[in-house]
Amino acid sequence: MTTAAFSARIGPTAQALATIKNRYCAPPSYAPTEQVQSHMDCPRCKSRLNFTVLVSGQTSGRCVASDCLRWSMQ
Repeated sequence: MTTAAFSARIGPTAQALATIKNRYCAPPSYAPTEQVQSHMDCPRCKSRLNFTVLVSGQTSGRCVASDCLRWSMQ
């Protein structure tokens, strides 16, 4: 299965997590050297998705739109 085909099958929360982890949690440590607080376009509604990546590699995020994406310590 290609990356594009896989991305089309997973949900928006998993898409956001994968994008963030791929950008900030690169091998070999799979964690950033310092805490990251940033934002990106929400994959579901295209609003602003604010997120935090801890030095342990755990992430939390929340879309500014009500009833949209949010997760804690994934």
